[in-house]
Amino acid sequence: MNLFKHSLIITCLSTSLLLTSASQAKQAEVELIHWWNQPGEIDGLNVIKRAVEARGAKFIETRVPSWEKLRSSIISRITSGYAPAATQWLVDEDIFELRSINALEPLPTLLNGNAIKDILLDEVYREVTSKDELLSLPVGIHIQNHTLYNTKIYTELSLPLPTSWEQVLAQAPLIKQAGYVPLAVSNELWQFDILFNAIMMEQLGFARFQQLYQKHQSMKHLREPFIKSMSIFRKLKILSDPEQPYRDWARSARMVGKQQVAMQVMGDFAKAELTNMDLTAGKEFLCSLSPGSNGNMIYAIDSFMMLNVDEPHLQQGQKILLDAALDNEVQIHYSLKKGSIPVTKVAPDKLDVCSRKSYQLWLNTEKKISTFLGVSNPLRSSFFQTMLNKAWYQNDMTSAQLIDELIEIDESTLKTKHRRQGRASLH
Repeated sequence: MNLFKHSLIITCLSTSLLLTSASQAKQAEVELIHWWNQPGEIDGLNVIKRAVEARGAKFIETRVPSWEKLRSSIISRITSGYAPAATQWLVDEDIFELRSINALEPLPTLLNGNAIKDILLDEVYREVTSKDELLSLPVGIHIQNHTLYNTKIYTELSLPLPTSWEQVLAQAPLIKQAGYVPLAVSNELWQFDILFNAIMMEQLGFARFQQLYQKHQSMKHLREPFIKSMSIFRKLKILSDPEQPYRDWARSARMVGKQQVAMQVMGDFAKAELTNMDLTAGKEFLCSLSPGSNGNMIYAIDSFMMLNVDEPHLQQGQKILLDAALDNEVQIHYSLKKGSIPVTKVAPDKLDVCSRKSYQLWLNTEKKISTFLGVSNPLRSSFFQTMLNKAWYQNDMTSAQLIDELIEIDESTLKTKHRRQGRASLH
């Protein structure tokens, strides 16, 4: 009996040691939720995936249909105590709020002995840090007032790339007469937002555009340039094609690549769809800031937000993801596939002609504004999108009436907020 007990104890101890060893040896894992679903976007993510796997980690991804659904899913999982290890995130004020409730895991300030502050571009570093804590891992900068052009169409018709919206409208009849669609537009409301922002940049100029998405800032003084912008936006509708209501932004981009459409106003991520078609920037298609931008850049930063997790293999995966994503060679190849510009300091000549132009402009201008999808003021952005949807699909209101309705709704919201703040201050 004693021998049996002795053998049983040894067996149990051996099993326990084996289980402990197996647990300790569990492969590092990057668990990432994201909303990159189009072929070009997936090409970009695969660059990071391969870099993660080359560093010995498993890469597990979950795709969701949209930014809005990703955001609500992440908030829900954090609330229920089941946060993922990492999620794609557009850099916004939420990262600071999530840190305040200890949902985020601040990232190391050093990477391979180098200060991350010195690795990242200055503006990028400032946007993802608070009190010297790195709150999200930036992976790419996307320029939003960006336009793709089909080279053959403009060459065939001897047309210069337009530098104003007036020139876009003037060239449109020639393009239509030649059998091409002048402008590719998709059916997403946020795409209308991008297009209208590009128009407003011309009408407002940098200083006034900068005020546009500031919270608690009235828009009444912008009524006249808003009306001019709306007038241009409505004229653009006739430049699109009958299939526009049934097409997403990626299909619109591919129409440029197929020589069906002259131009598309979209974030530079649309370029990835053309690269995925084996087309070359500067050859089959051209890029520039949108007409009327005058060197001003509207941008968004894609990032991976690391959330608090307890499992060692997931924590190790977070470290590997950081190392992989900020590797300069990974940044270059990711940017070439994804259409973005790097968040790190790289040699511009390693980028394609489109990314190089944007990257060099980024380094040499202070006129940069982060407003993609209204992340700085999502409520106001939703008001714009509702108005733009009416303007595009309905014809029962003038441009002035649409703008007046927009301003009235926005003013009502501002007054409600002020009343609430006033009552709160009394307590």
